[in-house]
Amino acid sequence: MKFLAGFFRRRLVLSSYDAVQVAAARMALQEGGVKFWVSQHTDDLMPRSVSGQVLPFLTRAATEYSVYVDKDDLELAEYLINGGTL
Repeated sequence: MKFLAGFFRRRLVLSSYDAVQVAAARMALQEGGVKFWVSQHTDDLMPRSVSGQVLPFLTRAATEYSVYVDKDDLELAEYLINGGTL
């Protein structure tokens, strides 16, 4: 149950498709001493023909990154991600 308690305390602080932006946010949170979690979701859109073959000219993929922090650290995390310093 401890896991579930921690899960419900998480708040989304950043959602982006830009890995560089997520890396900068991670660095800012680490330097500020804020505990965070990053999750990834890949949208792999691979249309298939009737025979089941992938149509390469229509294939595209995107990875969405979501950064979560504890709800008590939300304001500090937003401040750090937006360029604030301690």
